[in-house]
Amino acid sequence: MLLLPNDFYAMSPRHLSLMLKGHQDKKIDAYKQTRLLMFTMVRLMGDPKTAPKTPEQLWELPGDEENKAISDEEIREIFKRLM
Repeated sequence: MLLLPNDFYAMSPRHLSLMLKGHQDKKIDAYKQTRLLMFTMVRLMGDPKTAPKTPEQLWELPGDEENKAISDEEIREIFKRLM
C-alpha cells in the first residue's frame, strides 16, 4: 500500500497504530521463519545431545513471552512488590 503525503495526514491515529502493529507482526513472522530454518539445520547437523529441543530455546523473539507460563514463585514475587 503506497501512501501519499495527503493520505498520511488524513489517517486517524487508530489506523496509524494498526499499520505499525501490522508492520511489527510482519517483521517478527520473517524472524520466526529464519529461526525455524536455523533450528532445522542445528537439529540435522548438530550434536543431538546439546542441540536445543525447540526453536524458542535456540533464539527468543519478542512474541515468545506470551507463551510462557508464570511460575508460582514469580506470582509471589509480584504480590510482594505490590503490597
